[in-house]
Amino acid sequence: MNPQQQAILARDMIDMIQKYADNPDILAYLESFSSSLVYILEGVSTVNWADLAGVCDQRYYSLKHGTPLPLNSDMLAKVQQSIAPDLPNTTDSN
Repeated sequence: MNPQQQAILARDMIDMIQKYADNPDILAYLESFSSSLVYILEGVSTVNWADLAGVCDQRYYSLKHGTPLPLNSDMLAKVQQSIAPDLPNTTDSN
């Protein structure tokens, strides 16, 4: 998976994490998927998938224990900043 593909996937996953922050099932899925990418892309990853997995994991467990913590927005912002150079330019020139 090239850097641009990884950045697009990470961007979309961040969107899903934010959109479904109150859904433990989706958070568990996204955590598992992110964790898998850590191993699949070992040595060629341009995204810190472990950070995304950690955000999902923290929110998931806090929801399951009845003491929901807010999403780690600092960590999400850090990942967003790191992928920004690899995202395609989406500005419309028309």
